[in-house]
Amino acid sequence: MKKILICSPTYNESENITELCKRIFKIKKKVDLLIIDDNSPDGTSDIVKKIKKKNRNLILIKRKSKLGIGSAFRAGIKFAVENKYNILVTLDADLSHQPEEIPKLLLKLKENDFVIGSRYIAGGKSNYTGYRSIISRTANIACRTLLNINLHEFTTSFRAYNYKCLKILYSLPVLSEGYSSFMETVFYISKNNLQYAEVPIVFKDRYKGKSKIPKLQIVYGGLKLIELFLKRLIIRN
Repeated sequence: MKKILICSPTYNESENITELCKRIFKIKKKVDLLIIDDNSPDGTSDIVKKIKKKNRNLILIKRKSKLGIGSAFRAGIKFAVENKYNILVTLDADLSHQPEEIPKLLLKLKENDFVIGSRYIAGGKSNYTGYRSIISRTANIACRTLLNINLHEFTTSFRAYNYKCLKILYSLPVLSEGYSSFMETVFYISKNNLQYAEVPIVFKDRYKGKSKIPKLQIVYGGLKLIELFLKRLIIRN
């Protein structure tokens, strides 16, 4: 049986973490759940420790400070490779991604090395409205155009990787610390000639709490996209 790891980084997700764990553990496939908490001052890790007492397949890594979502997902990749997991699934802890859709990603992964959950293909849906919707859609169109990668989604963390893909990402130099690491990861997956695909997902507003995405991340993301575009012109498959 393939070893499957689900990874979700947390920072101040005490209102959502119990529901997240509950819904993930309802998935029929036997999975391990890795929570990487950046020393949340709201006690998220304490709640995870309590849940862990009743769930042996729950793993907690508590980091000393807020180190960034990009580095958290890299830590998840490192953990998956070093512990010989065949598959890694990543998703947000705020329940904007629906754990019940994980099996769709796993099914598609049978024929691919990497699968991303997409809001912007047929069957997909996003609850973003107003400027958030405009920014999200514009960013993904820009990624598709400038990076010349046949995907409609680059900026969500709802993803599945097989071991071959994980090993390649594990060997890469340090990636971005923040949200721009999402598009950067897809870029290197494409450049390493891995097979990738997307499946439609329903992206909802966070279950509880407020978004913690710094507005400067939009600027950093734009600069990173320009950097990747220039690399694309230099690096040829």
